[in-house]
Amino acid sequence: MPASKQSGRIGRSKSKTGCDTCKIRRVRCGEEKPRCVRCISTGRQCSYGASSLSKSTVPLNVAARTFACLHTHLTTSFPTWVEPQTGWRERRAFEFYFHQAGPSLSGDLDLYFWRGCVLQTCRQEPAVWDAIISLSALYERPPLLETPPFWLINNPATVRSHSHREALVWYSRSLAVLQQRINQGTANLSVSLISCILFIAIELLQGNRKAALGLYKQGAQLMINADREPWITTLTPIFRRLGTWVLINDGSSRDGWNLNLIAPSECFGSIDEARNVLCGIVAEMKTLNNATKSHWKQAAESRKYEVPFLEAKQQHLKQRLGHWHRRLMSLKSSEISGSNEVVSSIDGATALLLMTYTSVLIEIETSLSTDQTAYDAHEPEFNQILRYAPAAIESTRSSNGKQPPFLFETGVFLPLFITALKCRIPQLRRQALRLMLEEAPPAQGLFMCRPAAHVVAAIVTLEETPRTRIEKASEVEHLLSRPGCIPPSQNRVWDFSLSSDKNRDGHIQVGLDYSLRDVDDEEGRIRFTQRRILFPGINGPLYDS
Repeated sequence: MPASKQSGRIGRSKSKTGCDTCKIRRVRCGEEKPRCVRCISTGRQCSYGASSLSKSTVPLNVAARTFACLHTHLTTSFPTWVEPQTGWRERRAFEFYFHQAGPSLSGDLDLYFWRGCVLQTCRQEPAVWDAIISLSALYERPPLLETPPFWLINNPATVRSHSHREALVWYSRSLAVLQQRINQGTANLSVSLISCILFIAIELLQGNRKAALGLYKQGAQLMINADREPWITTLTPIFRRLGTWVLINDGSSRDGWNLNLIAPSECFGSIDEARNVLCGIVAEMKTLNNATKSHWKQAAESRKYEVPFLEAKQQHLKQRLGHWHRRLMSLKSSEISGSNEVVSSIDGATALLLMTYTSVLIEIETSLSTDQTAYDAHEPEFNQILRYAPAAIESTRSSNGKQPPFLFETGVFLPLFITALKCRIPQLRRQALRLMLEEAPPAQGLFMCRPAAHVVAAIVTLEETPRTRIEKASEVEHLLSRPGCIPPSQNRVWDFSLSSDKNRDGHIQVGLDYSLRDVDDEEGRIRFTQRRILFPGINGPLYDS
């Protein structure tokens, strides 16, 4: 027999004794007596009658309908479990989330989740409330920006401040409440998944990528067989996008579900839909990239049988990407005319999608090349990425002109990183490094711009001037002050990785392992020379506190 689909609730069924008003409105009732919190907060009549045994559901569209009401009430009224005298720090943290953290996290495309679903749910769910105020405290003073960045390779941020300790208390309380609900069989699946997303953000703000990845995998497993309820339909794209960035980060996907979404035949219904489909193509691009790395390690005789498959995969991806671009142009036809795109007229969200599209196109086009000089033919595309960048970067600035310390979604990081790493035109790659170092949001999802800029600067230095002393290899400012040159093919880095440990003095020691193309062996295998350098003098934070 086929496996039954998971219901929208974890454990045994929850009681069905909500108030009549909430059942009529088809929203979840907190079941407080004599009047529930939801009815009190919205000024509605509340009563419990004979119909209290009817089925209760949690439709997502409630968030949109009640957002105006939330805006009126949430800054002045709080859940009943928040004590008036002892909960002032909780109220302050919530207000910071409402006015600062929430808007910055949501950006242009995710308002519905961060300022709709989350705010609605927290008034009935203590676990979500505690997660929000913990997230808010960490967002106001992000521990990962006060920590030596390369320390975070193996360790989360050390607890140094009262606000961090308090955030951990609230986080622990949220985890305990949710675990208790699961043990009692009263944990709603949607609430658990919303909490999971908040927990991931909390861990990322502490630089704890390992814990964030573990939470993602748990959430993804819950999503696989979940019923297609409205809440789940909205949460699924968030987890799919997370899955793409997990794949980009560690090169593998073990969560057991497909990251791709099928593009519509005519036109996207929204920019958000276009973003979700593009993320699926990014995941496919990374999968092709991984396959080609394995391909080059095989003997020439074995490789020839794989070439048709890889070429077909490459062509399929190019067609999908072209299909995606045509649908986006159809959606934005009033702003962009054919191939003569007026960059100044493109909004930030569209500019970011076009940056990502262009960088993915370059990666697909060069994926089967055995020479890094293949990237040199794409100078116009790299230049186009940098032309889109100002609009995309400007769209995430707050009203005071500053970038938020953390974005839950990955923004301009990927296209700027690819440009800085793979474009060997000195002026263009230095421009990408400047944007990563000085203009872009410092932390975006699983990625941190400034540490990445220091790593790429080391690679650029090794490519352009391989005899440079190691002390200068990781200094971005030193690199940006030089005009640079186009490196010869034999100096170009193919792949790299970072490792971190402690030396005898207890100081962090970070190594950059990288590979250069060597001559092929007798059986036609593509060989690489493996090398390593150490980063000196980087034991302090790269950010202003």
